[in-house]
Formats: sequence, C-alpha cells, structure tokens
Amino acid sequence: MKHVVVIGGGHAGIEAAYISARMGMATTLLTMNLDQIGQMSCNPSIGGVGKGHMVRELDALGGAMGRLIDATGIHFRILNESRGVAVRGPRAQADKVKYRIAARRLLEQTEQLKLRQGTAACLRWHEGTRHLSGVELLDGSVLPCDAVVVTSGTFLNGRILIGDRRLEAGRAGEPASTHLAEQLRALGLRHRRLKTGTSPRLARASIDFTKLQLQPGDDPPRPFSFFSTSIPQPQVPCHIVHTTPETESIVRENLSKSSLYGGHIEGVGPRYCPSIEDKFVKFPAKGRHQIFVEPESLETEEIYLAGLSTSMPPDIQLRMVRSLPGFEAAEILRPGYAIEYDSFDPLQLHRNLSVDGLEGVWFAGQINGTTGYEEAAGQGLLAGINAVRCLRQQEPIVLGRDQAYIGVMVDDLVTKGTDEPYRMLTARAEHRLGLACDLADGRLLAVTREVGALRPEEFARVEARVAQRENLKASCDEAWVTQTSPFGPIALEAGIRLESGMSLSELFRRQVISPAHADACLSLLDDWVPGPPGWDPVTERDLLLFDLRYAPYRDREAKLLEGHRAWDHVRIPSDLRVETLHGISREVLEKLALHRPETLGQASRIPGITPAAVTLLHLLIHRQKGM
Repeated sequence: MKHVVVIGGGHAGIEAAYISARMGMATTLLTMNLDQIGQMSCNPSIGGVGKGHMVRELDALGGAMGRLIDATGIHFRILNESRGVAVRGPRAQADKVKYRIAARRLLEQTEQLKLRQGTAACLRWHEGTRHLSGVELLDGSVLPCDAVVVTSGTFLNGRILIGDRRLEAGRAGEPASTHLAEQLRALGLRHRRLKTGTSPRLARASIDFTKLQLQPGDDPPRPFSFFSTSIPQPQVPCHIVHTTPETESIVRENLSKSSLYGGHIEGVGPRYCPSIEDKFVKFPAKGRHQIFVEPESLETEEIYLAGLSTSMPPDIQLRMVRSLPGFEAAEILRPGYAIEYDSFDPLQLHRNLSVDGLEGVWFAGQINGTTGYEEAAGQGLLAGINAVRCLRQQEPIVLGRDQAYIGVMVDDLVTKGTDEPYRMLTARAEHRLGLACDLADGRLLAVTREVGALRPEEFARVEARVAQRENLKASCDEAWVTQTSPFGPIALEAGIRLESGMSLSELFRRQVISPAHADACLSLLDDWVPGPPGWDPVTERDLLLFDLRYAPYRDREAKLLEGHRAWDHVRIPSDLRVETLHGISREVLEKLALHRPETLGQASRIPGITPAAVTLLHLLIHRQKGM
C-alpha cells in the first residue's frame, strides 16, 4: 500500500497531511513535538487581504485552516470592505491555545492519518535519489514511504537572535533540525539564509487599555469556511496604539545592539513585515508607526504587539514598550526575537511543488522562501494533493494565475523565484477581478471535484449554492422592470425614470441602485430566500451586484487571458537543451537554464524574456518536434 510522510506539524504540514488522508491515502505526520502541532509562533491571526483569499481557496478544495480558525477565532474583521468584493479579505484573531488543540484533534480524528513524534534525520532512496524508500529518524528508526512532503518551517539550521546572543533553535524553546538540512545541502540544492521575527508578549494586567484606541470586531462575525454555520468562541476587541518620538529615540540610540543592525544576521528579512528597527531606519519621514494590541488567547493573559517585531536585547525591548501610551508599567512575558533558517531556491521546484532531481519529494512553506501561515498552508495543500496524485499516476493539479491566489503564489515561486521572504498581496494577481474570495467555492468547483477530498454532502452543498447563484442571475435577466411592475416604485425611489422597460440585471448595473434598493427588488424574486445551506443574503447580494457591474471588465480581461492560456498549454520538452538553440540571446538562454520553465506561459513571465523570444522559442520547439 502506498504511503505519504509529511515532515513538520506547522500550517503547511497540517494541510499536506490532512488533504492527503482525506483523499484516501495512508499518511503519517512526523513532527518534533506533538504538543506543538499548529503552533502560532508569530502573530496568532489568520487571513487578511490576499492571505484571506488563499484561506478561502484551500477551504473550498478541502483544507483545514478555514475550519480551524472558525472554531477558535475570537475576533473577526473583513478588511478592505469599502473597496469592493474583489479585494476585501477576511481576517481573524485566533485563540492560539485552542487553535493548537483543535488542529491536533482534527488530525487525530482523520481516517488514514497517523501522528508520530520524532526528528527527521535524512531521506532514503533505493538508488541515488531515485525510488524513495523512507525517512530515517534521529533515533535510527525508519518510516517507510513512497512520497514525502517536507514542511520544515524555520527549523532547518534555525538560529534565534536576540541582541548579540545566538541560540541554535527552530523556534523559542525547540531545537533546530540540522541533520536533514545538511543532507539537502549535500545533495546540491541551492540554498540561502532567510530571516523572520516576532514581537514581545506582554502581561495584560500591566497595560492601561483606557489610553488605547478600541478596535471592535465585526458583529456578527462572518466565518472563513464555506462549511461553518457559526462562530462558537466569545468575541473580544483588539486595540491600536502608535509609537512615540521616545520610541524612535530609543531604537535609533540602540541600533548597534540590534541583531539586525549589529551585524549578527546574514539572512534576508520580509520586505512587507519589517522589524520596528527597519521601520524607523527605512521610513524616517513616517513619524509614528501603528501597533496592534491583540490578545493571544482566552486561556492566558498574554498580549501580542503586532507591528513591533524586534531583535533588540530584552532590556531595550522593555524600554521601547514602555514608551508607548498606556504601556508605562508594561511587563514583558516573552521577548521578541529574530530567527534565521535555511530555505531552498524554489526555482528547483516543478509546478506541482516536487523537487527537481529528488524523486518522491515535495517542498512546502518557508523552506520555499515564503513567510506567513496562509502562504505555507496553500503550498502544503497543493503539495499533499500532488504527492497523492503522483502515487496514483494521475496528472498533477496546477492552479492557474486566473484561477486562484494560490496559483499566483506557486507560479511566482517556481517561475520567478524569490530572494526575500515571499508574502501574498492582491497586487501580485493581475486577474484579481475574477478572484474574489467569496466566490472561491464556485470558481474552484471543477478542481475540487477532481481532488475528491470533500465529503459527498459537503460537495453537494457547494453545488447547490453555485446552482442557486446561476438561477438567481437567470431570474434577474428574465425579470422585467417597468413603471407598473412591482420593481417600478423601487427604481423611481433610486431616481431612475423608466421611459422604457429594462431587465432587473440592467437595473442592478446602475450605480445609483443601493444595496437597500437591491434587497427590496430581490425580495420579490422566488430564487432569493430561503436558499440552500450556507446561503447568506447579504453576501450573495453583494456578489450578484459585483458580478453584474464588473462583467464588462472581466470580459475584457478574459479576452486578454486567451493568449496567455494558449502559451500555458505549450509544454517545453524536458530534454530540450537550451544551449543548442540558435537565434536566442545569451541572456534569454541563461534565464531559461536557471528557471527551467515547463511551459511557454511560464517562460513569458520570467523577467527579461521578451514576447519575441517566446515566439522564437515556440518555433524552435515546433521545428525540433518535426525532426
């Protein structure tokens, strides 16, 4: 019987193991500490703009993260809500203690999935790096397997830095993984050092919350998962505070004591989640910086300061914290720290996230140069799916840039690579009008069917909701609005004179039709409420208006996409020797050799490769096939 082993119990590992088992494959999740499965080492939150889109997508495909945050979230907000359906993103603050417990319980209750505590020492093959045989542990035992998904997070040669102190660790209080890191380096994989960081945790009782800006959550909170019916945890507010001139003065006076500016860090940090030291140095005109004051759990009194990531010595951290209004008597329970770790060049991955030259091996998460729970989870899900499909001799699942934010992320990684920790942003998706997170269930329906991880009743629920949307659109096309129709008074109230009739769809395309006007019209239709399970009238009304009003822009985008899709279907032969191609510049040949694109579409997205070069490459491939 075929078997998959997933190394690592972080967010990538959870998704890889969970989806593999849900697809019916015998799976083992190997982790150094079973009690730390699903641990939120940094900010205990899920989602946000771009990131929330990916959580909805992996939920639609059968992943775990959306369900887990709904079960354990204590503060939910929709970000960018005023900017429209396409770019708004759900975000939730997790109870990190309950999240970890819920993650382990979910895995323990999943059929075909076993948990195992231990440290991976090396991968074993029958012949060189062909025919994977298993994973050897530090205790000498071997887990036999036919495929392995490595989701090692920050543990590969991990090193924690606080001031001038260095600690070999994969996370605070946990040892680094050195043996597996050394084997992967010895196999010739291109590697680099990356860095991330975390903020200090404070004692709640030491903070004067009356001096802080209250940030309430949404009421009622809206679930992440398409399959959740409620939010069970009590909801609590977060708060906002800003740095002061004193904060900046403390940071600048002590820059030499920071691990980052004291020359102790060699790794590259995330551009879009900088440390507080970087914020003051790189953005001197900013003046002050926003800090989010967020509870870590209902079970503890720890408070997380999102936006105050630092590697300063503990005594300097305390001075920085106490310079904030309301934090004059604050007590630090756990100081912030920076952490360096090994990552491997994602250009060495195929589009299915398997590693070139290492048969039976997939990488997911921070090992590929990304940062963030959501980015890791999206990769873990795809790696798990494709490991199973490979063992079943099925074609891999490759999500296009126009299908999912997860597809954008993977294409960016394996086509362009990254020289800094990669974070998902909506700006990275050129087709984001079609990638609204609330439509992920319908958008990915065909892929979800092919993956087969959802239970039959879950899949039927998604199908019913998608069918209801189509029926509703058809009803709007057929309903006729005139002065004497039931819709007439509503149109008149909105300031529309109906000299001739129009369909309800055409009426809804008018910007003067407010959500309240739309609700009044929709209440007259039989296809409105009650809907199938999971049908939310407010969300569905917003999605309908978005679909109707942005249809011309999406149609224009679809025409542009036709050309891109054509290139994406032209495969570059794996045995093509680029050095033998004549008529292509040396720069393009070097980029082709480095990036190893699998299709012409991938090649066209590599910086420096022109459309003319892609056209010439197409002709050369066609000529070679004809020989």
